[in-house]
Amino acid sequence: MANTIKVNFWVLRAVSNKENLSPLKIRLTYQSKQLNKATGFYVNPDEWNTVNQRLNGKSESVKQINRWIDATLEKVDKCFRESGKDDNIHLPTIMESLFNKPKEYPTLLQTIKEHNDLLKLRIGKDYTYSTYEKYVFTFDKVKAFIEKSLKKKDIYLKDLTLSFIMDFDHYLRVNDNNQHNTAVKYCINLKHILNVAVMQGLIGHNPCIGHKTSFKDTPQVYLNQDELDLVETVELTKTNFILVRDLFIFQCNTGLAYTDMVALKKEDISTDISGRKWIIKARQKSGIVCMIPLLPKALDLIEKYDKPVKTKQNLFPCYSIQKYNEYIGDVGKEAKLHKKLSSHVGRRTFGNIGLAKGLSLNVISKILGHSNTLITQRIYAITTQNIIEKEIHKWI
Repeated sequence: MANTIKVNFWVLRAVSNKENLSPLKIRLTYQSKQLNKATGFYVNPDEWNTVNQRLNGKSESVKQINRWIDATLEKVDKCFRESGKDDNIHLPTIMESLFNKPKEYPTLLQTIKEHNDLLKLRIGKDYTYSTYEKYVFTFDKVKAFIEKSLKKKDIYLKDLTLSFIMDFDHYLRVNDNNQHNTAVKYCINLKHILNVAVMQGLIGHNPCIGHKTSFKDTPQVYLNQDELDLVETVELTKTNFILVRDLFIFQCNTGLAYTDMVALKKEDISTDISGRKWIIKARQKSGIVCMIPLLPKALDLIEKYDKPVKTKQNLFPCYSIQKYNEYIGDVGKEAKLHKKLSSHVGRRTFGNIGLAKGLSLNVISKILGHSNTLITQRIYAITTQNIIEKEIHKWI
């Protein structure tokens, strides 16, 4: 019995295509077992040399097929030697290995894009557009870093090291002039995507896990009552400024995030047994339900924009968050404020004024839709100079 694998090639002359080319076949034989398979190549039968098991001729296509035959013979010999024992020889497995495409290693940009494409499908379900958008921005940052700093179009995941994210962090701060927390945000986003890649089996471990990323506390901007009064009373002529001012005031009186405010519908408002109206709604970002009593100014704004339309239409007209922040920033300038207004400022202002007027931190936290009061304290800096002054006055 033969103790090696025999390889034969032949042309199936009985079959031909429109170009009168016939399929080239391969046969593996080991002891009493045989296995045939089409190679996928079509050749001129007159060019086939049965004795040499090669094609005659010097055309590029002939050379390509002959090179494939040589490579196939080497693969079969290697598979046989690696099998070691006779009982390990499995012809179907060997045949399959001859036609497997070379393994394509996943690249970083490809992985980020696929992550973002899947996330995009979940917008409106368990993710918001703003969450998707931040990963799109991360893709753009990583792509620019690879092209400008590494002088490459992409990089394989298997080639990533800890130094990659360290250099990326440095690039964000030096080349893009990003502040500390902004650079940290992009690095955290990248680490999250690589964690997903680990769970998908694309890489064995996250090479960036050793990079320490933590946010620094920064001064939080919010308005006191006098500053809010300036915003409310400033004379505005532009229609877009008037709309964003109204939306900002609504935020200051409800604590709603911009995405939750512009998504408000009539069915989100309910009335209790005493006649007070409430917004009871799960936040898009966290899913935590916020319970917001509607103050008179908020009710006035709802009435101002109320239209006799279907219940499910949004309560307010709106702009994109980028345009909103741009316009409300201009409104702040019109009001001669030295603080830059934004959507977050409106939300924080609610917490600041609410605490100043005697609302407990627990109540403010519940209205804002936070999972605990520590978030309320840390993110929204709900400890103002006025509150400290009142507490110190008790001591004095």
